[in-house]
Order: sequence, then structure tokens, then C-alpha cells
Amino acid sequence: MNITIIGYGIMGKAIAKNLSNDSSIKIFTVDVDKKDLSGIKKSDFIILAVKPQDAPKTIKELKDYGINKNTIIISIMAGFPIKKIINLSDCKKVIRMMPNLGLSVGVGIAAWKQLNLSKLEIKKSTNFINKITENFEVQNEDVLNKITALSGSGPAYFFLLAEYLTKAGEKIGLTKEQSKKLVGKTFLASALLSKDADYSMLIEKIASKGGTTEAALKVFKNKNLEKTVLEAVTSAYKRAKKLSKAPLK
Repeated sequence: MNITIIGYGIMGKAIAKNLSNDSSIKIFTVDVDKKDLSGIKKSDFIILAVKPQDAPKTIKELKDYGINKNTIIISIMAGFPIKKIINLSDCKKVIRMMPNLGLSVGVGIAAWKQLNLSKLEIKKSTNFINKITENFEVQNEDVLNKITALSGSGPAYFFLLAEYLTKAGEKIGLTKEQSKKLVGKTFLASALLSKDADYSMLIEKIASKGGTTEAALKVFKNKNLEKTVLEAVTSAYKRAKKLSKAPLK
């Protein structure tokens, strides 16, 4: 199987890394600044891992070079709909996938939507995507915009909270090194503890009545953290939808 990855940034490299252990896959990578498209004509899959603003130019270059009619394009670009890719590339077989950064450390999750693939091609694509990350298929493309807002952008939300917790630790008297180490270990432990568990039950286990955790949680509730989180995720979703509807330049 021949794979071409267009855009060799963080996500492109992460995908290549996850595929590199499979000897049946030959990977051809293309840096957007140094394009060598000689591998695309024999590619089973072309993975578009470029920034959305670079997509129109890049896809037109692919079209000009020539894409095999049996090649399947997999786009991981946020807010760039399937029909735009088809219109720009003249390639009818397209998958739009929304992974997240977790795939770079083997714990990613992705959703994808296909258009114009046969049952055999869907099976082939599913087997291929399984090699990259845990995933599931959706039937409505707008669901990908929602997933972008929740899990695509999600790691940044956790990193922001980790940053705030680290700064809080410093302000109450810990050193930066102590605070960062404590927060990092706490996040890792929390992720492992939360697997297949109910979040509310986990909170109850930690927050004893009249204790320190309960005092902190009351502040979050009084500040309506739940509403703030909802507003943030909704804002990301609206932005993804807006990008999807933006005219090509």
C-alpha cells in the first residue's frame, strides 16, 4: 500500500510514525514548502495534513500533477468540507477525518465521514484508519465540526487548565518546578483513573464533605465553570461551521 502525506507538520509526522511499523505500507511524505509530488499517482491514499488556508493552492497543485481515479483523499483539515476538496481536486473519493493530537502518543481518537466510496473501499479505508488511531464513522459531516470543537481542540483546553493550576501552585508558595511536576502527575493519574468510570462518582470519592476539595469545587460552581466550558466549546463549533461555509479564495 502506497501512502502520500501532504504536509509534514505535527499531525503529518504523527500519522507517519503510527504507520511506520507496518512493513506493508510505503510512506511518501511531502513538505508543503518543498513539494515533490512524484509519489501521488501511485498512491492508494493521499492524506491532506496542511493548514486550511494552504489547502486551495495545494489541492490545485495535486490536480495539475494528476491524481489516480482510484486514489482516496483523506483530509484532516478542520473546517474544510468534502465538497470543496472534490471541486478543487476532481477526485471523487474523499474522506474527511478529525483526529486529535493524542494519536502522536498512541491514544488518539478520530471521527470520519466518507463520500462516494464503495463498500469495499469503506472496508479498506476503515482498516487503514485503524492503523493510525482509534476511530468511528459518522454520517453527517457537521458532526465533524462538533467533534473538532470537543476533541480536536480538546487537548488545548486541558493544557490551559494545567497551565492555570501550575500558576496557582506558584502563587500559593510552591516553586515552578514543584508545581509543574505535581500538576503533570495529577493530570496523568486523573486520565488513567477516569477510564471507563463515571466522572461524578470519581469526584464524590475525592471530595469529602467539609474538606479541601469541596471548598475548591464550590468556587468552580459559584463561578459557573460549566457555563463557561459550554460557551467555549460552542464558540469553537461555530467557528468550525463558519470556516466550512467560507468561500474559496
